[in-house]
Amino acid sequence: MAKSKKNEGKGNPAKDRELRVKRDPVKTRETILACATKAFAKAGFLGTSLSEILDRAKVNKRMIYHYFSSKEGLYRAVHIQQWQALEAWFAVRITQSSQGGAFQLDNENLLNEALTIFHEFIAHNQIFVRLMMWDGLEGGGVSRSIWKDIRGPIYFRMEALIQAAQAASLMTKELKPDHLIVTFMGAISFYFAYANSLEDIFQKPPLGTEMLQERKEQVMKLFHLALKKP
Repeated sequence: MAKSKKNEGKGNPAKDRELRVKRDPVKTRETILACATKAFAKAGFLGTSLSEILDRAKVNKRMIYHYFSSKEGLYRAVHIQQWQALEAWFAVRITQSSQGGAFQLDNENLLNEALTIFHEFIAHNQIFVRLMMWDGLEGGGVSRSIWKDIRGPIYFRMEALIQAAQAASLMTKELKPDHLIVTFMGAISFYFAYANSLEDIFQKPPLGTEMLQERKEQVMKLFHLALKKP
């Protein structure tokens, strides 16, 4: 007697799990991404095996290829998701005028807001730094591959803010926007990348609420002093 559809897969955990995956593809994809993000952040692309991700996500190998085509495709999707999260912070915190998408920079407040975004994003999403560091150590290939789609637009948004601030005489023109952006990102990323080894310096937990606020204030003061027009 044939099994009814109602009882299909009963008594077979692997089959039951596969049926659940088919019923909720969005959740399955999100689960794979979340598990892959943790695994890649821990050991990079080369140090992470697909089997480790499969074990974490509790899915079979076919699901990786179905949703992401390959391990490389999954790695790229993880990085895109991280940069999209950063882009969302910019979208929420910075408004654009209706005239050609130009930034409204009528005072220093908007520039100040833009300079705090990266710091606050990293403070809330420290796994971003680990992923970026691993990609850099492994050649930076995935970061370069997503420049046009996601990294570039974020960079150009920051560049436009700096150029507008320089045009409005809010900051010196001696500093080049590209170097300034890299320098600012480096000052923030280093702190979070090496936070676990900094307690001897500060005599406080570097990732505690007090030190995170103090660090943000100090970085902002440093850059305001550096950017201040003579």
